[in-house]
Amino acid sequence: MMKKIFQILFTGSLLFVSSVQDLAAGNDAFLRRVMYDIVPAGSYVWNWRDAVVIRGLIEVYDTDPELRGEVLDYVREAMLATAPKAHGHHPNGVASGAGLAFLIRAGADQDGYFRSVAGRVFEQYLKIPRAENGACSHRPDVVELWDDTVYMLTVFLTEMYRATGDIMYIDICADEVLSHAEKLMDPETGLWYHGWAQTRDIHRDACCQDGWNDNPLQRNGEFWGRGNGWIAMSLVDLLGVMPETHEDYPAIMEMMKKMMSTLVRLQDRKTGHWYQLPLHAGDAGRGNFIESSCTAMFGYALSKAVKKGWLAGSRYRKCVGRAFSGLERFSVDMTGTGDCAMSNICAGTCIGDREYYYGRGISSDESFALGAMILFDRMTGTD
Repeated sequence: MMKKIFQILFTGSLLFVSSVQDLAAGNDAFLRRVMYDIVPAGSYVWNWRDAVVIRGLIEVYDTDPELRGEVLDYVREAMLATAPKAHGHHPNGVASGAGLAFLIRAGADQDGYFRSVAGRVFEQYLKIPRAENGACSHRPDVVELWDDTVYMLTVFLTEMYRATGDIMYIDICADEVLSHAEKLMDPETGLWYHGWAQTRDIHRDACCQDGWNDNPLQRNGEFWGRGNGWIAMSLVDLLGVMPETHEDYPAIMEMMKKMMSTLVRLQDRKTGHWYQLPLHAGDAGRGNFIESSCTAMFGYALSKAVKKGWLAGSRYRKCVGRAFSGLERFSVDMTGTGDCAMSNICAGTCIGDREYYYGRGISSDESFALGAMILFDRMTGTD
């Protein structure tokens, strides 16, 4: 599928498209590089990282009939290879269950095997420890709420709703969003803190910064880019399937709009990216850096909200255009000819203070980032 020619305008040193409709349709070279070279189905891992690739491929299936056969074959192979070990003992395990639910919806579960495994994942999810307000803990051994969790659950629960039509899955998903928001969302900006712990006791591990929760609010004090990317995608994906008559629809819609309004103001105009810590662009060169995975996530969420008619105004459309063009210019090779498909990705990250985030490694070709870019690419190319 050939890329559409961009209608471009100059703004500073960055080229950007004038509207969402000017953006390219899905790029098959990038997609196939992810599917066959970077995250082949036979090497799929049952985790949160590769689950974002599955979510991206679901979007391809739903928007491009020509690629449905390839996508279905990929997801079937990935799920058959990992289903024996599939579990929902923690949110990071739940996420890949989206592939099982998709196969049910796509009519690829003739013998009921995928449905039975999906049911096991769901039942195990229900047994994960809960916070005092009912929110699912990110960890199985200590009660902590992370913004990452919201996406890992949403990607599974919304696809289960699409597969079964059972509103229970939407009810549960909405409850998870709202209960996590109670502890993590900043009401002024709509941005989310990375984590909250049920106690101030220090839980030491090999990833989080010691003492991040040892304060009166029992949470960290920074808005992490990718963590907010998880939330942005969760909100638009939930709203996209939630009946408008659902009692929680207005609250989640308001939550989404407030976040998007803030994100537009925080975008770096020169690169089209958002920073690793979006509020601290002034720290560029002192540890903060442009981050491609959250940029793809924010771009996808903004693009979907514009196309659904939830957000109006040229500032949103131009923001999407800057993000897409900026990613192509600085972080993503859509042609499939370079050594790296996607760079400027913050490595897997736990919770800490500002300097902790600045000290995280920068990596390339992470499956979760590639999946987010597939989503953004496809969303900008569909009507």
